[in-house]
Amino acid sequence: MVRSWHAMEMNEVLQELDTTLEGLSSEEAHRRLIKYGFNEIKTKKKSPLVLFGKQFANFLIAILLVAITISLFLGEVIDAIAIAVIVFLMGVMGFLQEYKAERTIEALKKLSSPRCSVLRDGRVVDIPASHVVPGDVLLLREGDKIVADARLIEVESLEIDESPLTGESTPVEKNPDVLLPSETPVSDRVNMVFAGTYVVKGRGKAIVVNTGDSTELGRIARAIVESGEEKTILERELDYFAKRIGILVIAIAVLIFLIGLLEEPESIIRVFMVAVALAVAAIPEGLPAIATAILAIGAYRMAKKNALVRRLAAVESLGSVDIICTDKTGTITKGEMTVKLVRTLDAKYEVEGSGYEPYGEVKGMSDSDLSLLYKAIAAHTAIDVSLYVENNVWRVKGSPTEGAALILAYKALGEKGVAESVEELPIIKTYPFDRFRKRKTTIHRAGVKYLVISTGAPEVLLEVSNRVRVGGVEKQLDADLKKKVLGIIEELASQGYRTLGVTYKYMDNYDDEKVENIEKDLVFYAILGMIDPPRDGVKEAVEMARRAGVKTIMITGDHKLTAIAIAKMIGLDIEEGIVLEGRELDSMSDEELSRVIDKTIVFARVTPEHKARIVRILKKKGYRVAMTGDGINDAPALKVADVGVAMGIKGTEVAKEASQLVLLDDNYVTIVEAIREGRVIFENIKKPINYLLSANMGEVITILASQLLFKKSILEPIHLLWINVVTDALPAIALGIEPPEPGIMDKPPRSVGERLINARKLIYYVVMGSLIAVAAMLAFINSHGEGLVVAETAVFTTIVLTEFGRSMASRSENIPLWKLKRNNWLIFALIASLGLQLIVLYTPLSQIFHTTLLPPELWLYGLAASLTIWLLDEIRKIIRIRI
Repeated sequence: MVRSWHAMEMNEVLQELDTTLEGLSSEEAHRRLIKYGFNEIKTKKKSPLVLFGKQFANFLIAILLVAITISLFLGEVIDAIAIAVIVFLMGVMGFLQEYKAERTIEALKKLSSPRCSVLRDGRVVDIPASHVVPGDVLLLREGDKIVADARLIEVESLEIDESPLTGESTPVEKNPDVLLPSETPVSDRVNMVFAGTYVVKGRGKAIVVNTGDSTELGRIARAIVESGEEKTILERELDYFAKRIGILVIAIAVLIFLIGLLEEPESIIRVFMVAVALAVAAIPEGLPAIATAILAIGAYRMAKKNALVRRLAAVESLGSVDIICTDKTGTITKGEMTVKLVRTLDAKYEVEGSGYEPYGEVKGMSDSDLSLLYKAIAAHTAIDVSLYVENNVWRVKGSPTEGAALILAYKALGEKGVAESVEELPIIKTYPFDRFRKRKTTIHRAGVKYLVISTGAPEVLLEVSNRVRVGGVEKQLDADLKKKVLGIIEELASQGYRTLGVTYKYMDNYDDEKVENIEKDLVFYAILGMIDPPRDGVKEAVEMARRAGVKTIMITGDHKLTAIAIAKMIGLDIEEGIVLEGRELDSMSDEELSRVIDKTIVFARVTPEHKARIVRILKKKGYRVAMTGDGINDAPALKVADVGVAMGIKGTEVAKEASQLVLLDDNYVTIVEAIREGRVIFENIKKPINYLLSANMGEVITILASQLLFKKSILEPIHLLWINVVTDALPAIALGIEPPEPGIMDKPPRSVGERLINARKLIYYVVMGSLIAVAAMLAFINSHGEGLVVAETAVFTTIVLTEFGRSMASRSENIPLWKLKRNNWLIFALIASLGLQLIVLYTPLSQIFHTTLLPPELWLYGLAASLTIWLLDEIRKIIRIRI
């Protein structure tokens, strides 16, 4: 039902939904359940078969599948089986990681209010949330998670936490009696409540207007499901790389086939076999599996640091981003209101600590004038707010604002002091907060007198006060003092603080007077400045990201002043940057926004559509963008971003579904760790590529040269396959788990135009490959007198040994070996690969591989060639010829 429910009179709402204020009958509810379906959001679940098949959707795998087909056609069954096994293993590794991630996400899911209270047949019944239908009358109580979109009928001090939907950290006070324009945004619809949000205070009654996919939450979720998945940065890079390799392979194979036909037109089959051998030599068969293994290892390391990878290729992608667009509430901040300042008319007191942990020093505790303040706050709030620990995390039940005030009392008085204050000042009457008075008042017995305590909006309390407390003395509130109080209120608001005023008065008698009589002639005591504080370590993480060339942009639904205050706290350069609000975005074209977006630091008061638009424009300008968030409102931008990073604890299921990474600890610091890990992974993917392609180039040049010089290939296809799939694979994997190179977070992200293969690298591969080919040709010439089998075995082994040297040189593109940390895995891999080579020479497998024993001098020659090629590359690094 697409209606502007917030703009309709209540009788019109009832008529549209064909219901009453007493709710539906059980029979009618059952009929509607059949008509509208269960109150559930449909998510795009991936079957294990789809996940497994997705691992093979890239161009390089297609080339290998073609190679398998050709090998089978030519009767080279062993070659075909070997390639097929590698392709299968690659698929299995990728599948296991992504399937494990999906299972973990399922385990993270919490039941979203599995039951709720509605009116059915004129009485209150408790039903599964999935059975709620349009027309039901929903009963709302403090602590409830709202399960459907509903129009409010009546409320009692109802406040809703809508941060999962809008990003606004301050609870929204609801009013069912207003009619709103049709175009009113979701964040301002005070006569509505929405699925996925929470009741933090009060109670209410509402008529359900939308369920499941028709809710605001469902609308966003549906957009996510329908948008499909973009390829990650790494997937695009590997596809680009594979297409170039494919073109190169085809060109080389056609060239050698044509040369062979010109020389031996009658031997077309043999010439075709040589061309296939060249293709096998050029294709790095093991690279897809090796790249997958490197990503899986990286994903495992990131999981140990609380970053869960949902899509394997995204492991590296985070390391390439140059902008992080981050939501504020719950991501940069704790999502917990905290009193940071206590202001009296003549003093300012700072409060340490953050969040709901009841620990931290209160500056100025020696000021005896504050003792009454803390006792009053404790006695005033403790009746409606409670503090508890859940999963080792401190939480507050009740109003976040009152919770923050109670935490202040705990910090000042301690647990014992709070308990004593509650006992010393017992409540005898409470006047709850409401939207008209904008304050809450409690009356306490204080010895032989009565103590009235009122809290609320300080400017409102000021209007009902006639005195002010200054230095422990009550003074008449004249115009000058009033102006001074208003100045303090304005100053705190400009700094982004939410303010709570505290007033009091003593009465000799209490006869249950009217509230308007109780709440007059008050003494204005203090103003509490509270804010949702940044998480521990966020400021340092933002600075580390800046050093690494990664810009942080805060995107929030919160107020501009609050966003600016938090931005300053975490070290964003507000003085140099631009702050834009959602209303300003609405008046700007994409071109206008594109011109200023480079300088923008904070976007405030934004909608979900704004967030996705910002990310799209950043991407259009060539930036690689990561979007972090936890709310439903973050999901579209998470999906559009190059890397979506959702929060695992406070994150909604829609946000997790739209993301590639989930932070299990909801910690911004983990994002920077993930960036570092992503950079390490990209460097470690380049290392086996450099190693394998220079080695494969050596094999190609060896075959090409031997065909031209000796009219035959001095390497058989099975030798090439053994080298590429077996002896090269272990060193390549070991290169993929190299320790981080020095200074990896002290340089900017790689540029958008940087490719895995460029012209300089192609020249490098040809030069290194030529050195390998020269060593192989000399081995053949030196051993040819001892028979063809010995000569081919010498070539086979020399190439294996020289590629060992290449693996050592490939530990870094441009940093000499002695500046790197030791890689024990590479040493083990080289020993294992040498052992495998010995097996095909000194066991019955030599019959399959057409090899024989080698004299010691040929082994020494191969080792000397390997050392020479290694040292030549180290000299290149020393004299700083970069690739």
